[in-house]
Amino acid sequence: MNSMVRPGWAKWGLLGGVALALVACGGPATPQASDQPTVETLEGKVSAWKGEGRVAVPGLPDISSSVHSDGSFTLTLPAEADLAKNVVPAAGITDKLDCSGTAQSSDPDAQAFAVMTLDASDTSGRRQTSAVTGSKSGLLSRRVNARVWLYSDSLTQLRGTVNCAAILSLSQIPELPVTVAVNARPGWNVLDLNINVTANILAQVSASGSLVNFVAAGGQTTFRTTKELQAQVAF
Repeated sequence: MNSMVRPGWAKWGLLGGVALALVACGGPATPQASDQPTVETLEGKVSAWKGEGRVAVPGLPDISSSVHSDGSFTLTLPAEADLAKNVVPAAGITDKLDCSGTAQSSDPDAQAFAVMTLDASDTSGRRQTSAVTGSKSGLLSRRVNARVWLYSDSLTQLRGTVNCAAILSLSQIPELPVTVAVNARPGWNVLDLNINVTANILAQVSASGSLVNFVAAGGQTTFRTTKELQAQVAF
């Protein structure tokens, strides 16, 4: 169910208020995949890349890759042995995505690890990038899609609803319910995190999202900074 709030800035006018509330937002749910294959590598491209450098998994600096001059790279995802000290119970993996609450795991003993951000270092400096893309779906709506790579040590299903308001970090949206419907296989699974935010003529804002299996794993994913994402969805 969508969360509905009336922003305190409504008296400033509808368009001005919406411009503040929809700095970052999201998109429609991807159809649930039933049996998607696992992956071993991450094919990516860093937006606005300059010169030479590397990308690395936060907290795992040895899991890194060199980056081509056009920003493209191929990162070999860490093996089970590399994750031994970093996995968490699968039911709580959404906490690593800035979402509060836990999902239900069909295997209560399943352990997991998630990658959505990479540390990028090039000639312009070091920055944190995320696998996110924003789009303008209408005058009063915006979409954000985030790609997530989820490692699981066993076959498990994750179901439930978590609050991912921290991803948008907007005071006007204290609750952002995201429905979790993931079928995880042992190894690295590719997921889609979709968030949709809309406003109505009363300057009310509603937000909701979904975390599901990606139905077409593979291809190149662009990593960008939060500032770049905001530019994509700004009014």
